[in-house]
Amino acid sequence: MMFVLVISLLLQAAPDSLPAVQKSADRTLPVRVVEEGSAALFLYGPDATFTQAGVSWNGRSESAPLYKEEGKGLQEGQVNIRTLVRLDTTQAVRGTVRYTNGVKREVNWNSSSDFFTVYPYVVADTVGGNVNKEEYAFSGGYAARYGAFHWGAEAAYRALHEYRMVDPRPRNIVSDLQVKASAGWRVLPTYVVEATVGYRRYSQTQSMAFISERGKNSSVFHFTGLGSDFARFTGATDSYMNTRYAGNGLLLGMAWSPLGAAGLEASVSYRHLDITHYLPNLNQVPYTELYTRTLQAQGGYLSRFAVWSWKADAHLQYQWRQGLESILDSGASGYLKELGRLLMFSSETLTAGVHGAVDYRQQWSLQGRAEYRSFSALYAYPARSLAYGGLDVQLEAVYRWHRGYWFVSPSLQVGMYQPLIGSMRIPAAYTEPLFMAYYQDFFARAKAACWRGGLSVHAERQLTRLLSLYAQASFQALSPQGYGPGFLHTLTVGINF
Repeated sequence: MMFVLVISLLLQAAPDSLPAVQKSADRTLPVRVVEEGSAALFLYGPDATFTQAGVSWNGRSESAPLYKEEGKGLQEGQVNIRTLVRLDTTQAVRGTVRYTNGVKREVNWNSSSDFFTVYPYVVADTVGGNVNKEEYAFSGGYAARYGAFHWGAEAAYRALHEYRMVDPRPRNIVSDLQVKASAGWRVLPTYVVEATVGYRRYSQTQSMAFISERGKNSSVFHFTGLGSDFARFTGATDSYMNTRYAGNGLLLGMAWSPLGAAGLEASVSYRHLDITHYLPNLNQVPYTELYTRTLQAQGGYLSRFAVWSWKADAHLQYQWRQGLESILDSGASGYLKELGRLLMFSSETLTAGVHGAVDYRQQWSLQGRAEYRSFSALYAYPARSLAYGGLDVQLEAVYRWHRGYWFVSPSLQVGMYQPLIGSMRIPAAYTEPLFMAYYQDFFARAKAACWRGGLSVHAERQLTRLLSLYAQASFQALSPQGYGPGFLHTLTVGINF
């Protein structure tokens, strides 16, 4: 991390025309072009050269979380460094470094990492408990242009280590590499069109151990979705407690973006990720395979007048999953042989919504968002189904005060989730009572309306022309109907230069 800071300082050795606080104020403007997903569009972005380094303390506490697999609470410390350096008018580089160390509290029904990536094929036990986590993440990219043509390349790597200190003791190591390249050209004086292609390599190894032999009375399950499991491998047998995920993914995207601060923007992307789940101790036999397909689309318009600016956009994300289970022989020959695969699990997740922002004199702004979200899943045999969905709305009011060496920006958020649909058909006759109780509780929580409110404050003081000190605090309260409240908070201090 110090290496990144030193490189940033060397690259920024040339004088910059903007004071440090002014750069921060500019980056918080709500009416901005979306640059997500591209490896090169940041070249045309409005941000000046900057580097930000901060230390954060994040917390979460929920008496009734929607996903018990992610725990009832979280306490973690985090170090973040990000930088954007404009080498000249035609070249720019950017990078990020993140280190996280913390504890997820009371994780249940999941001993695997990256739950939302590998679901439904997680390994779990009946005990649960606190999970320690340590994560490193890095990214770096370069973009340039020549005449009307521009290009860029970016790579990101994440390493995660999670483990538990009570029996049964899972220990997971994740390696996640993503690379992408973008290229485009100016088709109109104020617009560019761009294509992006990317590749992802995902790996997770999981082992589970017992310090006490009495701990082996706990069952270890290999879940396959909606209360079903690979019963053949249930138990605390050593050969069944070590697993490995291996995945490969592809990204394809297109974007239309304005070169200035106003205009029409649009993007569409397609991602797929195929993950195979192995039992390494049993001759590397693959026993499940998960295919995930994600389609995203976004379109909006930005406009600026003398003192007013506004933005309106619509977005859509559709994710489709299919899960296959292997048919394995008896293993009488001394190793397991795959005889075939059956499609057993499928799910669909939809998010569709609109967002708008109005800004007055770059001082007062109001943002609103409305989204419809739904999830549905099916399991082939015994036939099981689960579906729920609803409308989520949020309003945020922001005040931005910038005078001399100071920049202060408080914001207030209010929102609610209102369920609209919900059905669950999981036959109790073919489901373990513990699994049945979990899904009944999960479904009741998924159907609960939820109010939330939050407050955040950003305060920054310029120390020298190129250096400022900032602090940021945010707090959010959740109130699910019929359940106890939840709380999330973040406190960050750092420097900008």
